[in-house]
Amino acid sequence: MLSAIILAAGESSRMGSPKALLQWRGLPFIEHVCAALREAGIPDRVVVLGRDSERILAAWRPGGEKVAVNPRPEDGQLSSLRAGLEAAEKDSAAFLVCLADQPTIAPGTYRAVLDCWLANRGSVVIPRFFRASDARLKRGHPIVIPAVQRGLCFEGPLEKGLHWVTHHPAVKVLDLDVKDPEIIRDIDTPEDYAALITKPNYVK
Repeated sequence: MLSAIILAAGESSRMGSPKALLQWRGLPFIEHVCAALREAGIPDRVVVLGRDSERILAAWRPGGEKVAVNPRPEDGQLSSLRAGLEAAEKDSAAFLVCLADQPTIAPGTYRAVLDCWLANRGSVVIPRFFRASDARLKRGHPIVIPAVQRGLCFEGPLEKGLHWVTHHPAVKVLDLDVKDPEIIRDIDTPEDYAALITKPNYVK
């Protein structure tokens, strides 16, 4: 069993409205992410919502996804991850951590990250993309966390976020170079959203 945890509990303060409900090609962001994960063949999918949960669920109907609500989204990403881990299948061998504001990642990219983990089950797998603008490899999402590292996600200081887990001395990280630039696209502001609409192929 493999689980995907889709983090959608952020306050979206810079955007001014829930990013999960922003429209892209006629569907909300959250549906694009979940549809890609379904196509990638991930059976257990948990969407973690926050204070806008009622608003999101009024506008979006899960297609087999579980929904968990983080009662304190202000505690940061790690607190939402914990809520997702609690709701995920207990026998999951690994957890694919995804972001609800990345609607353009291809299903094949999710699959490639998981396939890399299947061949390297002891490692946290992080995809990265070569960004020509500054000639460097930049890490992105989704990230695979093996079940053996699940406990670390409940030990770290909340303010340190997922970074604490991926940089823990007990964790082996494997970088996977991918050709999908969408893994590093950030959609945090109205300007970022406008860029998605006008320039759907991400180059930065």
